[in-house]
Amino acid sequence: MIPCKIPGRSIGVFNATLHVFSIGVRLLSYRARIALALKGIQYEPVNVVGGRGSDDLKKQEYLDLNPSAVVPTLVDGDSVLTQSIPIMEYLEETYPETPILPADAAGRARVRAIAQVMVSDTHPLRTARVVEFIYETLGLEKEDLDQWLKHWNERGFGAVEWMLADGRIPGDFCHGNEPTMANICLVAQIFVAEKFGADLSGLANVNRIHGTCMAHPAFRDTAPGKQPDNPDHQK
Repeated sequence: MIPCKIPGRSIGVFNATLHVFSIGVRLLSYRARIALALKGIQYEPVNVVGGRGSDDLKKQEYLDLNPSAVVPTLVDGDSVLTQSIPIMEYLEETYPETPILPADAAGRARVRAIAQVMVSDTHPLRTARVVEFIYETLGLEKEDLDQWLKHWNERGFGAVEWMLADGRIPGDFCHGNEPTMANICLVAQIFVAEKFGADLSGLANVNRIHGTCMAHPAFRDTAPGKQPDNPDHQK
């Protein structure tokens, strides 16, 4: 049962707590969890059972919240937010403490640019839906599919490596010494890249910053491997 009540939608029991619908192993859910953890926002997690093809995502109650039938979905009172980047932007505006965007316009643009290389240029080309269509419908051989994934991973992470190496904004993280939206998107994308065997060994700045992030509890403790709905979850 989905424990939220939205005007015009009778869906379980509502309380004032933020609710976040997610799947532990999904990259987009990981982004949302990191942002919430960095900001120290308390919320009620709703773990969608069954993964990407879950029947829960196809139920009308959930489709009323998120017509795309994907995760994450954030419910905050009467507000329903979908897609991880708008969710992060919403959290930044409504919970400004511990910002995940810099104070200056140029800094915000740079952080968003790094994030978008991961979110728009890299991730859409290797999502499960795209890979399944290429493999099953177009009939690409596995070797060709592997080359496809390798190519776009290298292009995306190579671009981020160059952006991080320009030396304009030094620091422990992507932009200075505090984690931002750029770090959230980078770390989540690396999780998927490593899962599918991508070789990121030559990316000095990407790996340095990834290591710094994973030493931070907001990234480490929200990782897919730490989620209770992950079959490989380790206590």
